[in-house]
Order: sequence, then structure tokens, then C-alpha cells
Amino acid sequence: MEHQAAEAGHAAGSGFPPFDQIGDFGISQIFWLVLTFGVLYFAVATVFLPRIKQAVEDRDGAIKADVAKAAALSSAADASVKQFEAQIAEARARARDTAAKAKAEADARTAAESAKAEAALNARLATAESRIAENRAKAMTSVSAVAEDAAAAIAERLTGAKPAPAAVKSAVAGALRG
Repeated sequence: MEHQAAEAGHAAGSGFPPFDQIGDFGISQIFWLVLTFGVLYFAVATVFLPRIKQAVEDRDGAIKADVAKAAALSSAADASVKQFEAQIAEARARARDTAAKAKAEADARTAAESAKAEAALNARLATAESRIAENRAKAMTSVSAVAEDAAAAIAERLTGAKPAPAAVKSAVAGALRG
């Protein structure tokens, strides 16, 4: 039935139903619409927008501060890296110096030990040469005595007479020298 009543109202020539009531309630609805819009506009313009703008500015400032802080930390890190590299280079230079000093000391010790060993060998060589010279002198003395005995024996066999010991000694000494 309601449906039939609505169709009857339509058929009666009324227009679009929400505009049909403008006469009765339309002015008050327009008034409240304008008033609500004005209050909301005022609230948004004076309260919400400044707060949003302030929040955006704060956020922007925080981002800029963070970027500046990051740049400062980055430059500090770069400086630390350069300082660390300088310390490494210095340590390497000290290590090279220490190695060079150690090598020089080892070379000096080796040279000193070589000189000491060479001196000991020279001393032993000199001792051996003097012993050889002594043995040669003894041997020559023995050779002289043997040669004198042999020469005297040969001269006695050849001549039948025993030669004078002084003559044999001088003849053997002349033969050994020359």
C-alpha cells in the first residue's frame, strides 16, 4: 500500500522527492549545512592545518638535522679511517726499520763470528806452519846426519879410507843448499 501511495504522490505532479520538502525543511537544512561547513572550515583552518603544518616542519627539521648529523659522522669516520691508515703506514715503516736493524745486527754478528773464526783458523794455520817448519828442520837435521853418514860410507867404500867428518859435513851442507 505504501507503494501505491508513493505512486499516487508522484502522479500528483510533485517533483523530485528530496526537493519537494524545500519549502518545509529546506531553509533550515541549508542553514545547518552552511553553519556546519563554516565551523568545520574554521576548525580545519585554525586548529588542524597549523598543527599539520607544524608537524611537517618539525619532521622536515628533524630530517635535515639527521642528514647533517650523518654527514658529520661520515666525515668523522673518514678522518678516523685516514688516521688509521696513517698509523698502519707508520707501523709498517717501523717494522721495516726494525727488520733492517735486525738484519744489520745479524750481518754484524755474522761478520764478527766470521772474523773470529778466521782469526782462530789463521792462528791454527800459523801454529801448524811453525810445527811443519820445526818438523822440516828436524827432518833436515836428520837428513843431514843420514846424508853425512851415507856420504862417509860411500867415500870410504870408494876410497877405502875413512874421510874426515868436517869435510863430509861441509860437502853435504853444500849439496843440500844448492
